[in-house]
Amino acid sequence: MDGISKQIIAIASQLQSARLAQNVQVYVLRQAMDMPQSSMQILLQPATGPQPLATSGSLGTRLNVLA
Repeated sequence: MDGISKQIIAIASQLQSARLAQNVQVYVLRQAMDMPQSSMQILLQPATGPQPLATSGSLGTRLNVLA
């Protein structure tokens, strides 16, 4: 094998390693971007839907309106 062939093989090996590293970086970035979205959905899930009205006490049970 001559010197040029060895260089081509070395460059191809380096490109393959770089491609693998880039794929790992993209995967980690996507996971990092998905984490806040799923966390926010978990936090907002109990807040959606109808909330129960207050039935006792002075807070939320009386409304004084003058028309």
